[in-house]
Amino acid sequence: MNTINVIVWLLPIIFMIHDFEEIIFIKVWRKRYQHYLDNCTMKKKPYADFRSPDEFSIGVEILFVILSITSLFSVLLNNYYIWYGLLFTVTAHFITLHFKGCLYFKHYVPGIVTSILFLPINIYIIYIATILLKFTVIEIILSCACGTAFIFVIFGILKKSEKHFENFLINYSNNQN
Repeated sequence: MNTINVIVWLLPIIFMIHDFEEIIFIKVWRKRYQHYLDNCTMKKKPYADFRSPDEFSIGVEILFVILSITSLFSVLLNNYYIWYGLLFTVTAHFITLHFKGCLYFKHYVPGIVTSILFLPINIYIIYIATILLKFTVIEIILSCACGTAFIFVIFGILKKSEKHFENFLINYSNNQN
């Protein structure tokens, strides 16, 4: 097995560890910082669209499956363009959502601890992958753009599906059969 095929599997692992921090802390964080959130003047408050840990967990599961399938097909097909773009997008997510959110909110925001831990690791993985894959600048730009667009589409679909997730969970909990 070559090095890139081992590195590829770090993407779903890092994603899941990062999202465990969010899943575990969002509910209690919101309770602890509700006063700050109510008085916050930020245009977009951290986790303002968060509805419940259950719905969030379903979205995380779907993203984890997508990242795992992408990693699997990258290894099987020896094609790493989408994987590379998704790795870039997860790395950018650490900066754009967690670092920025934490700086503007001026308090802990769930996901910042693992973002701090994984940002240098992800940058190093991107560096090593770029060397191993020998991507050109154009391939890097296209891969990152496609990965980002793909995640935005998936995220949009997940956001529109949240109410369906909630209804499914409510119906499941009410069904006595």
